[in-house]
Amino acid sequence: MNLRRKPHLWITCNFGLVAALVLALLIFPAGPGRTASKAKSAPVKESIIVITAEGLSDPNFYKDKTLAYDEALRNAKSQAVEKAVGCFVSSKSIVENYTLVKDQIISKSDGIIKNISKIVNGGVSPDGFYHVWIKADVLTVPIKDAVQGMSKVERLSLIKEQGNPTFSVGMNYVSEGTDRQKVECDICNTEIKNRLKNFGYKVISETEAIRIRDERIRKAVNQGAPQSVVSAFIKKPSDISLIGTITLKKSPTVRVAGVNVNTTLLTAWALEAVDNHTSEVIFSENFRPPRGTAYNDEEQAMMDVGKKVGNVFSRDLFSSYVMRPTHEVLLTFVGIKERELAKRMKQELLGIRSVLNVVFREFMSDYETVFEVEFGGSREGFTDILDGVVLTAFNRKYGAQAFAIQEEHGDIVRIAVKKEGSITQQVVDEGLPIQLTAGNTKEKLNEVIKSPELKEKVEKVKESNKQLMDL
Repeated sequence: MNLRRKPHLWITCNFGLVAALVLALLIFPAGPGRTASKAKSAPVKESIIVITAEGLSDPNFYKDKTLAYDEALRNAKSQAVEKAVGCFVSSKSIVENYTLVKDQIISKSDGIIKNISKIVNGGVSPDGFYHVWIKADVLTVPIKDAVQGMSKVERLSLIKEQGNPTFSVGMNYVSEGTDRQKVECDICNTEIKNRLKNFGYKVISETEAIRIRDERIRKAVNQGAPQSVVSAFIKKPSDISLIGTITLKKSPTVRVAGVNVNTTLLTAWALEAVDNHTSEVIFSENFRPPRGTAYNDEEQAMMDVGKKVGNVFSRDLFSSYVMRPTHEVLLTFVGIKERELAKRMKQELLGIRSVLNVVFREFMSDYETVFEVEFGGSREGFTDILDGVVLTAFNRKYGAQAFAIQEEHGDIVRIAVKKEGSITQQVVDEGLPIQLTAGNTKEKLNEVIKSPELKEKVEKVKESNKQLMDL
């Protein structure tokens, strides 16, 4: 069963239209003696997450294979929606409030899944379950609305803290003094950073963001990762880059009271905001101030533009902007010596609620298997997911301490096999599906395991593996 990946569709956090309107109105409000650049209207994009999910059913309970398939497909749809919920609600909260989440969100999967682009019918596997995989386009707005529609107590127990975005700031300026070449505008950048920090955002310089990204790429390449893969994969540490150019020029010399006087004219400035996770330009606009806007010197002009940019982006402009609910990690398994077994880790990973999509990259000669994994939730909570969900689920299936984190830095993680011989074809095929070992409730297990025959088989597997006894 080959879940081949179509061109990836990342979730788009689109606030370009809102940002354009707010910037245009707040920075250069139209009125007497003022002209403001009009924000270009743009269609609002549907917010969609592309998710690959595994569905299970009990073929002993559904005697007809068609019914078993239909139930596994229904389960796959529920899993897809549950994974989408996990982008906005912590995995722990889903487990603790499973009935609530199921009744108010997951049960409405038909209205939340916009499209299923691929279905893989796996049939009955040696583990005793009927398997189906789907790739689905899941709408995020109904999920967010459902969460918001809950009572205050329910929301407090469910809504995950998304955290503030990290900005990197990199404005340049051009003037006669720079020979019309772009030069980093330290005064403007400092003013913007101070305004953003005062509002509570995390801020670094664009230069620092680029340095950190390049250092991560060099480190990964030195450890043997392919240059082409890491260069395309590793992003800047900031969520949003604010970049732009200010254009200044000197006014004609005027003689006043016997003194030659020059002023600095702000002729134009351009601003872009880039989502560093998708490389999408989420805001882009050129501004031309009212004619005759003059300053005593270049420093005053730079400081004024910095204040304008900082004020706009430090307002509660992002109150409706849910920060990137997904993030990508380059995940390497070290020590799985058979290529086919290594590739099967893709299906295992897809059984975990927090894993939205997996792309098999390569199997290297030193038994390293590289995957590109898209996780749901913020990067800040990733360590908890890695330790509390991924490793727990794998070690429950393959034995205590079978896997351990060898290295974690930025968006690169290496997981090593610590027990020789723990990853065998028999355990991969006949062990419990990872979906059922990844911290699920008994209620959820009972939704899938219905027949006495499968219950007996599961009990035997649990008895042979003490790590599963707490399920």
